Amino acid sequence: MNVFNALNEAAVGHLLFPATSSLMNRRHILQNFRRFRRTEWYPPERLIEIQESSLRKLVHYAYHSIPFYRERFDAIGLRPDDIRHLADVTAIPPLTRQEVIDHHHRMVDSRCLPYARMADSSSRGTGAPIAFARFRRERVVRNTSSGSTGAPTIFYEDGARTGLNWAHELRFRNWFGIGPGAREARMARVSTDYMPNGRDLLFRKFFWNQLALPGVNLGEKDYEICHRSLADFRPRVLWGFTSALAGFAGFVRDRGIDVSPYRPELVITWAAPMYEHEEALLREVFQCHVTNIYGAREVGHIACRCPEGTFHINQESLLVEREDHRAPASNGSGEILVTTLDLTIMPFIRYRMGDIGTISSRPCACGRTLQNLEDLLGRTGEIFTTRDGRMISPNFWCRTFMSPALSEKIIRFQVVYRANDDILIKLVRGNGFEKSTEDGLYRFLRDNFSEDIRITFQYVDEIKPQISGKYEMVVNETARETGV
Repeated sequence: MNVFNALNEAAVGHLLFPATSSLMNRRHILQNFRRFRRTEWYPPERLIEIQESSLRKLVHYAYHSIPFYRERFDAIGLRPDDIRHLADVTAIPPLTRQEVIDHHHRMVDSRCLPYARMADSSSRGTGAPIAFARFRRERVVRNTSSGSTGAPTIFYEDGARTGLNWAHELRFRNWFGIGPGAREARMARVSTDYMPNGRDLLFRKFFWNQLALPGVNLGEKDYEICHRSLADFRPRVLWGFTSALAGFAGFVRDRGIDVSPYRPELVITWAAPMYEHEEALLREVFQCHVTNIYGAREVGHIACRCPEGTFHINQESLLVEREDHRAPASNGSGEILVTTLDLTIMPFIRYRMGDIGTISSRPCACGRTLQNLEDLLGRTGEIFTTRDGRMISPNFWCRTFMSPALSEKIIRFQVVYRANDDILIKLVRGNGFEKSTEDGLYRFLRDNFSEDIRITFQYVDEIKPQISGKYEMVVNETARETGV
């Protein structure tokens, strides 16, 4: 890196980005980043002490300031002082996505509710920051989840959680030797037709060293725009939706495009799991570190994979649990529950993520002592449990269709779990797909599923993405019918 670029990164990372973010009430980004760099090496018992202290404050705040939690606690006879240790939190019923949809106004700090209602009628884009929010009373922003699991959840924040997310991202990038202010291109949740206006783009480039690119509804024209923009911007970090980055990497590979003029040092995927074939493609094309963030818009960044391949949980800011009885498995996996420990205007206490995984304190070769998220199998509705108790995760289907025998003959696939244990597999055929291809695939699947499970194939011209831009690899119709 030349002297000019080093000075530019220092100015942006330590002055322009934190200063402008603070004006939007996204405060303490650098302070939290520096704190996380210390605490990620703390002894495990010290991290638990930090969590317990934050949990006690959170429960008191929720009871006295948020009607939804006060009524929930009163209904079970729970007083704030009853929650002293992490294990005590199991007395609080888990929070479901549907409850957030139904009660989002009552889950807001009552002092901020008038501003949340104002945000509902605002013409400001979903999640868009408020200029000079730090000096305004009406600083509440309305946001929504992607809606990939059904109806989107509505939630509110005042900039604090976004600031915490930025600090977590600085931590993650630091794991790969990239400091604050590094040039970053982000494939965001907007299409080419709805990209930010020129003023917003210039602001991001100058004050944040950030290039905004389309991340949904992408076609060849959009990928070409991304290619030209990246060649001009030359980011050190490429960040975006897993499906968008994998799609762009496929476009680059298939057209033999030389990415050496803008090869990043780090690719960060998020908003969906990164399956083995996607990671292999990204590594092949960009020849750099590739990592994945696990999280949700409602609760923020939960964990990120370090250079040693371990998903470390942001333990200082979150309490992550595994609920055993919801989806027990032989490997100890269960449904993930998340509690946001920061005192924001709309906290989430024991929020059901809908994902299956395991929490571990297994030592990592990187030396960080943060808890680990392991065996992240996928969403509850994406997992097929056989009659003998085996759990078939989405990764099984990835390995099946991305094998050398099938990867070039099948363009896209979608697995549909239907009633009576029927499995429908939709396929978009590519060059070289023959009757023998189907026969071989059928024999392989018969070896992995019992005879009472009917497997059928349906050939389609295309499999369309969801509104969010994500491709639904597994559809569980039985889960939707039962409301799981």
